[in-house]
Amino acid sequence: MSTPAVTGEPAPALNEGQRLLYTFTAPSQTMQDLRRNASWWVPWLILSVISLGFCFAVDKRIGWEQVVENQIQKNPKAAEKLEKLPPAQLDKIMTMQVNITKGIAYGVPVVLLILACIVSGVLAGTFNFGFGAKLRFAELMAVTFYSWLISIVQSALSLILMFVVQPDQFDIQNPVATNLGYFVPATSTFLKSVLGAFDVITIWQIAVIAIGISVLSKVKKGPAFATIFSLYFIVKLIGAGLGSLNS
Repeated sequence: MSTPAVTGEPAPALNEGQRLLYTFTAPSQTMQDLRRNASWWVPWLILSVISLGFCFAVDKRIGWEQVVENQIQKNPKAAEKLEKLPPAQLDKIMTMQVNITKGIAYGVPVVLLILACIVSGVLAGTFNFGFGAKLRFAELMAVTFYSWLISIVQSALSLILMFVVQPDQFDIQNPVATNLGYFVPATSTFLKSVLGAFDVITIWQIAVIAIGISVLSKVKKGPAFATIFSLYFIVKLIGAGLGSLNS
């Protein structure tokens, strides 16, 4: 007499609090729940609020004029060119750069949406066409936003450091020693950017994305991680090359 096959019961649905917590502690559970509900607006909202709060802290503690000045001083050639300009022209350029920096910073909710769409599109093209993964765009948007929650760790560390260092020492682009590029002098633009790619927080985020793709498709975690990191590193190399041309 044959016995009926035992089928595994579906995993219980997670509430939003569990999905957020498990992103840090058990990301495969969060990613599995995205099959049931690929909603991504909660992590987007959290990231937006935290980013805006961080921008407010930068404004009060550092000042956007100082932020721009710090970035200029990282590029000695650019700083030298600006110093040779007439005061009126220099003030005009500085005001424009400060306004652009503030606009991008406080427009972070829209910036996040645009970046997530680009990342999700690249992931869809890479894994759906290259690996036959059949991932839905909404799922990839959710995977992207939940993985970006890891950046909250870096934001918290940056906020602490912001109130420890002097304003003229705060580097908003690389505030915390979570990557090798942090220890490279600013004059070595290319090397600093390349080594900056090996960032603990970024690698953690890529690992979470790879887990999500693996859970939602038949792609294994190893190839998924290697593919995503390769794409990321290529972008960093291109950026480092362009940055070194202007330094």
